[in-house]
Amino acid sequence: MKTIVNSIALLVLSLNFGLADDAIKPISDILQPTEIEQSASFDRKIQVFGIRVLAMPDVTSRDLTLCANILAQWIDNDEDGVPDNSIVLDEILKRNSYMVLGVSGKQIGAWHENSQDVMGDGEPAYGLDVSSINHNWYRLQPSEYSQDHYRTDGLFPPDGGSEETFHLITDLGYGNAYPKVFGRGGEDGKDERSILTLAMDNARGGFFPRERSLYPKGAWYTRKDPCSYQCFVGEYIHWGMITLLGFNKERGDAIQDQWSITDADALKKRDPALYELLTNPEYRFPKIAPDGTYSGFEQGGADNGGQLK
Repeated sequence: MKTIVNSIALLVLSLNFGLADDAIKPISDILQPTEIEQSASFDRKIQVFGIRVLAMPDVTSRDLTLCANILAQWIDNDEDGVPDNSIVLDEILKRNSYMVLGVSGKQIGAWHENSQDVMGDGEPAYGLDVSSINHNWYRLQPSEYSQDHYRTDGLFPPDGGSEETFHLITDLGYGNAYPKVFGRGGEDGKDERSILTLAMDNARGGFFPRERSLYPKGAWYTRKDPCSYQCFVGEYIHWGMITLLGFNKERGDAIQDQWSITDADALKKRDPALYELLTNPEYRFPKIAPDGTYSGFEQGGADNGGQLK
């Protein structure tokens, strides 16, 4: 019976969004990009529940597959082949958004400046610098382009793979599906407030449109490097999620300059508003940390049968 329900759900997705046969599966094989996508500097892609994950030539197929798996695990955390929150996925697909994978922040920045227009106006692109993937989190060896601290510092550094894929889901999906709850308040924070922005202001010790060099005593979200208000909101919910799922248990001192909560119990006590949002069953947030090995039914393969090596 569960298989029948899954098949019906995927059929509905394909009819609503005109997805190709490969996109009906939770994760497609590695595909050849369209002519437009190729002209925008991509040579491979994977579709995850209809969301394109596009890779530039220097990105390995292993890291393309890893990022696709992580995105799929955020969307379908119980890995039954059906998105956990179809309302959120619908909002992302409605905007035809996609992930862009490059091997450095500089390459991603240059792509946004020089090539994004080729893809069409109004299609939000989320860049992921694959040199910022912490392969240690997935029990994999670093890639040849991985940043040096990932080779020496183990689990301490952040992981761009889980972070940037999560931002796409919360910014475009949750933010548009539930604007009064997860809206991000605009670039300067002066647009309509949401439950999430009010919770974040409390975590920072007050309403601040930008970063600060010094935060009020008692604040636990204290990022000091440049970031717009919307950026702060996206980072805040990501900090909450990876704390809830156990990513930060061993990171302690490595994150204290930005975030001083390291486990789910402390999150519940210190930031109950964020904890309640992330655990409210209505919103169906993930309960298990992505490990990069999505196993939803009918997963595609590519060069390696869908497995990471």
